[in-house]
Amino acid sequence: MTMDWNRREFLCAGALLGAATALPSTIQAAAGRITPEGFKQRLRGPIVSIPTPFTKDFRLDGSGLRRMIEMNLQHQITIFELTAGDSQYSFLAYDEIKQLARMVGEAVGDQGMSIIGTGPWWTERAIDFANHVELVGGTALQVLKPTGANDDRVFEHYRQIALATRLPIVLHGDFPLPLLEKLSQIESIVALKEDVSLGNYVDGMIRFGKRMNCFSGGGLDWFMVAQPYGATAYFDSYATFFPEVAVRFWQAVKRGDYAAETEIIEKFDHPFIQNFSAPFWHATLEYFGVAKRYLRPPQQNYNDAEMVQVKQFYDKLGVFPRKNSA
Repeated sequence: MTMDWNRREFLCAGALLGAATALPSTIQAAAGRITPEGFKQRLRGPIVSIPTPFTKDFRLDGSGLRRMIEMNLQHQITIFELTAGDSQYSFLAYDEIKQLARMVGEAVGDQGMSIIGTGPWWTERAIDFANHVELVGGTALQVLKPTGANDDRVFEHYRQIALATRLPIVLHGDFPLPLLEKLSQIESIVALKEDVSLGNYVDGMIRFGKRMNCFSGGGLDWFMVAQPYGATAYFDSYATFFPEVAVRFWQAVKRGDYAAETEIIEKFDHPFIQNFSAPFWHATLEYFGVAKRYLRPPQQNYNDAEMVQVKQFYDKLGVFPRKNSA
């Protein structure tokens, strides 16, 4: 099977994504107050894991962030996430993370769902942040497993956070299966972001897939492997800069077209993942007119010669910026 995707086909794809990712009017009316079970059931399709954009002077780039979100909403991609790694928390002050959460909540509004992640924080800070996420209209709270605690203390950390917020809770981190079993007793914990290993992902799906919506970070191949076990959601890197590819993959998933999924992974996602770094990703955002290439020091920023290499990479894939890119 071969695919000859021209520009018109890509642009039409967004209109065809379908109702599977659209939110019911009751959810649109109060995205931040969706029940844990409602969130779990509506966690379907591509998730936009937001790489926090910065301006040339290393400030938060609100315009770039809104552009990324609006671009996806126009393609009916409606799930957005801030996560400690992709969203550059280690290069942000706590107040800036709060500001970023507010910006995402406002940009997504009642048009989609926003999953807002914590850092590996102590319990009181995580609770403070949960209250903030509720205030700014976040849909769910993703809680990164803290370091330096045994399983009993980790459980207590999550229990206290669950008592302090009405938000659905997403687990994030490396959890031994006995600890997951215990955490599954907390009613508002309804999802798990898996990026430890593919083996962990499959084990988690088999053991907890009915209790929690387990979704994958990283490449689309993880989701494809976990799909037969009931996986329904996944990070999609292309959604951050060229959502037409993300739309095509989700359409293939809904059709049950594994051959098309495989071809998209081989042609687009696998090369991106193999070439991945934060500087390359942010340079990609600039090339596609979404945001600027800049990262806060001491991280590397691509120079103009490297930007030429970015163009060559996507030329080879046959993916080109839109004519109306900013």
